[in-house]
Amino acid sequence: MTPEQLEEIAALDGRGFLITADETAGDFLQRVADTGKVYEEFEALLAESGKVKVFDLFEVSAGCRIAPELADEAAQITEDLYGFSVRHVPGFYLTKQVGLLWGGCLIGDPERNFAVFLLRDAFRKKQRFLNYRREELLAHELCHSVRHVLDEPTLEEYFAYQTSPSPLRRYLGNCFISDRDAWGFLLPVLLLPAAELLRALWNPDFPSWIFWILAVVYPLFLLCRNFHSRRVVSKARRVLQSAGVKRVEAVLFRCTRDELEMIGTTPAENIRQWADERAAGSPRWQVIVKRFFQDEQLKNIEELKDEN
Repeated sequence: MTPEQLEEIAALDGRGFLITADETAGDFLQRVADTGKVYEEFEALLAESGKVKVFDLFEVSAGCRIAPELADEAAQITEDLYGFSVRHVPGFYLTKQVGLLWGGCLIGDPERNFAVFLLRDAFRKKQRFLNYRREELLAHELCHSVRHVLDEPTLEEYFAYQTSPSPLRRYLGNCFISDRDAWGFLLPVLLLPAAELLRALWNPDFPSWIFWILAVVYPLFLLCRNFHSRRVVSKARRVLQSAGVKRVEAVLFRCTRDELEMIGTTPAENIRQWADERAAGSPRWQVIVKRFFQDEQLKNIEELKDEN
């Protein structure tokens, strides 16, 4: 990677375009250029017709576009926490009938690198729906729109939920990392009344206790898995903090789980060397080192040795 490419890619990283582990600098820059064309085509179509059908699922209109100042509030949350501000992903209020508890989501096509934010129309007139604020939902989905290229689902929700002002959501958010987790949590609970009814009306020996066990065991599994995942991140965080890295959360956000585990077992005085070794064979780590591992951002190595 040339110095000029590194400067450009580091700037794009700050705009929410992460380079993946298997991309060269040229491949990444081409992907970003292709993404820009997709959004330009979308904006041109929206300006021409006023309405666009998105993925043959939803129709969005220019009159329902989320105000730039609200998008800026969400982008500021991710900038402060993770060092990126996404401005290119459009957002719209969805006026069609939606689920009772649905607040918003991000829908996208990874192959075309195109995504759209959708918020419940109620957010147009008020900041809060149930316990969620507009900017919190947008910041959450911004994290998904950026980090999904790492293809690392076990910590995807963890980082997205750290944008929440709620300590409970920040802690429990990563319990549900797939649809399977939600169904595994709900099904035993939903089937319990039916199981008890069968036992009462049909067969007193029907083993309804199985559903009671499942209703307890699966949530415990989710909590244990969440605890282990949080522990992996926490160990890496402590090492980076000890090494004097100023934007610790930004570095953590850009790491895969394997990298977080390696950081967590690396002595703080060796962390710059470890990062440089990664960067020697990885354009992605060259960007991370350039943005977050500058010498002036790290403690003196002798200082760290004295502390230890």
